[in-house]
Amino acid sequence: MDKVVLITGAGKGLGRALAAKFLSHNWRVIATDVDDLSMAWLLDNSNALIIKMDVTSDLSVMNAFTVIDKEGIKIDLVINNAGIDRYFPLAEAPVDRFKEVFEVNVFGGYRVNQVLLPLLKQPGGRIIHISSESLHLTVPFMPYPMSKQLVESYAKALRMELKFFGIDVVVIRPGAIQTQLLNVVSTLNPESGVWKLEKPFKRFAAMASREIGTTITPEKAAAFIFKVSGIRYPSMVYTINNMLQLRLAALLPYGIWERMILARLGIRPPAGF
Repeated sequence: MDKVVLITGAGKGLGRALAAKFLSHNWRVIATDVDDLSMAWLLDNSNALIIKMDVTSDLSVMNAFTVIDKEGIKIDLVINNAGIDRYFPLAEAPVDRFKEVFEVNVFGGYRVNQVLLPLLKQPGGRIIHISSESLHLTVPFMPYPMSKQLVESYAKALRMELKFFGIDVVVIRPGAIQTQLLNVVSTLNPESGVWKLEKPFKRFAAMASREIGTTITPEKAAAFIFKVSGIRYPSMVYTINNMLQLRLAALLPYGIWERMILARLGIRPPAGF
């Protein structure tokens, strides 16, 4: 019997590459995305089940559960890939903009895992969370790394809980991937006249677009994730295309890191700072 994988955010970028990779290895793919039109390329594939699902909605995720349950499908693997990236001054942006990032990146996976748990094979099921090497970054205007820090902390705790059911939880921590999410950084254009911190925000935008580093294709990342999905006794975290600079930055004392970032943004700390 073919194995079954459910992928969130399967319409574009890494999610699309993951769906194609698993299909090429005769897995049955449950492709989910808030934008069902982005999954139209799967319509003619008999081994794909397309479900429109918004990971921020309890009702939407429960509806997906109902569809899968009625089909009598048991899931071998859930890949929590859906994610968004936003940039704004944390000192000024409305709380809803901050919450939006966590609602998709953190609570989306939490919701999917909890609702679909009865459909996950026990024992033998597996959950993979897509994190990011950017979790090492503490910088202004960027809530995304904070959300990925929480994703990894949650996944580690969940891994210990689900050991009682014979289910593995794994985190994949990729570096830059050539996706639409990356294009958000490359084309970042701060809203003029909206923020009091507009000038430093623009400096940050210019800096961020220059420091993406080496990128890999979604297909290469998907191949790596597919390989990890088959490891019998997986580790907690796997990395691909991570930058040495970011790993070293994580080891710096906060005071030194803060000085470096402020200097890059054109702020000279006062004497004795």
